[in-house]
Amino acid sequence: MPTQPHETHTPDHYRLLGVAPRATDAQIKAAYRKLSRIYHPDAQGGSPVAENCFKQVAGAYAELADPARRLNYDRMLMLRDPIRLVDDPRAERALDVLDTVVTRLRKRQTALPSAGHGRDLRVEHPLPFAKAMLGGIVTVRAEFATTCTPCHGAGTSEPERNPVCHVCQGQGTLKTGLRRQDMRCAFCSGRGLLLLAPCKGCGGSGQVAAHQDVDVHVPMRCRDGAHLRVRGGGEAAPGGKAGDLVVVVRIQPHAFLRADGDDLVCQVPLTWSEALAGARVPVPTLGGTHWLTVPPGTPPGREFRVGGHGLPVGSSPAGPAKRGALRVQVFMDMPSELAPSQVAAVLALEAQLGVQRFARATAYRAAVDGLDTADGPSK
Repeated sequence: MPTQPHETHTPDHYRLLGVAPRATDAQIKAAYRKLSRIYHPDAQGGSPVAENCFKQVAGAYAELADPARRLNYDRMLMLRDPIRLVDDPRAERALDVLDTVVTRLRKRQTALPSAGHGRDLRVEHPLPFAKAMLGGIVTVRAEFATTCTPCHGAGTSEPERNPVCHVCQGQGTLKTGLRRQDMRCAFCSGRGLLLLAPCKGCGGSGQVAAHQDVDVHVPMRCRDGAHLRVRGGGEAAPGGKAGDLVVVVRIQPHAFLRADGDDLVCQVPLTWSEALAGARVPVPTLGGTHWLTVPPGTPPGREFRVGGHGLPVGSSPAGPAKRGALRVQVFMDMPSELAPSQVAAVLALEAQLGVQRFARATAYRAAVDGLDTADGPSK
């Protein structure tokens, strides 16, 4: 069967009943009774396709059986497709010949048909931050449609139970309008036959859902939104090449790390005791946990650099040539929800230590006192 056009045409009532536009009332009634025996749901085991066909045929008969309604319908059909009401088959044949001539004149030389090519598949895949920065292999599941095995893509395993469409005479298309354009028959959905016994595996579509796991190479320092193409990882084509799999990377942010050039930056909270007495604190890296030694008296905002734990810089056959640094920025974690007695104890300790112990705060306030103010220099 030739390739079906994309546009779908709903057949008129006369075509639904399989009669000529000038058919008598008796001919219309006889056609309706004949089609009712074919498409009645009870005769087809409750097939939903048969039920839909029966409703269309019954609706066409209800309108054409009423003289007034049929007259109004003929007027509408005259405006929509006037050639349908011309009771002379020579008119349609003449238009078909003219259409063939015009088609040949417009026909251009085309390339020879190539082997089939499977459809490309596009998948969005979440990627952990570490995998995106270091690169490697990830497995991506690609979902696609494939030919149904029980019916071999025919949509039915009982072809003898599926009658030829009486509307399009098995062609799957109808010629409409003065230009006699080929349009897909809506009664049979362009199949040329009615699937009264569709395949239970695919429901008559001829295709079923399938999936395959594809290994995808992720380059080092992959960017969010990058498109990674795997040749032949897409939908397979019978007798042809499989399509490609295009993976759109969506990088998941790290809970603690962020990239800054070739370095990684991590902010680590310290308690008062850790900052005063020193401590070993865990710091996350792309390859695991690194223990950082914080010296006693570490002020808030200090930055420590740990070489070799940043992002890969360059590459070599043996692996990354070198890596940036891990910059650890510490900040003070202030206690919350202190009781009044605890606040008083902190103030008493501060008074006991003396202001000279807070060298940075003392120097800052002295410098501020020496600045000019809106009222003039301080005295």
